Amino acid sequence: MIGEFRRVGNMLFLSHLVDASSGNMSALTKDGIWITKTGRSLFNLRMKDIVKIGFERDIRWNAASSEVEIHVNIYKTIDSAKAIIHAHPTNAIILSLKGYKSFTPIDYEGSLFLKNVDIIDIPFNNWQLAKEEIPQYFKDTNKKVVIAKGHGVFAISDTLFGALQLVSALENSARIFLGVEDGTKDV
Repeated sequence: MIGEFRRVGNMLFLSHLVDASSGNMSALTKDGIWITKTGRSLFNLRMKDIVKIGFERDIRWNAASSEVEIHVNIYKTIDSAKAIIHAHPTNAIILSLKGYKSFTPIDYEGSLFLKNVDIIDIPFNNWQLAKEEIPQYFKDTNKKVVIAKGHGVFAISDTLFGALQLVSALENSARIFLGVEDGTKDV
């Protein structure tokens, strides 16, 4: 378990999809949910940086990521979700702040893997709504990735690596799109 968390966390950090202490991830197992602890760097994760929790709130939830309720509610709502990543990819966030309501990649890889990615607006001062709105979004749309305006990306998959692929593809497509939109060759 820790090996996959460490590998994916390192890739998220080294790809600049999270900063030194942002982002979180979790994996569903037969006997609970393994989730990164609050405030921990995803780079070079160790066993002490993740905690196993149940579906019902208890003392262990206090150590879990601040997004724990979003993770738990996604697992309760989406049967196919076995892993979740929440990351802060810069270019995807920039797109969300430019007023787009959705994003359709213009590059081949992005269009193949992502099709179209919605941007949902949950005000920062009312972020507690995210614990219901993000799981409901996944249920209603049957999509696997969404951008929360000005905040970051949530991706669900059957593995942590699968969720990483979605986040990475989205960020690469956003970088390409912004480069074309701004008329630059490299962003």
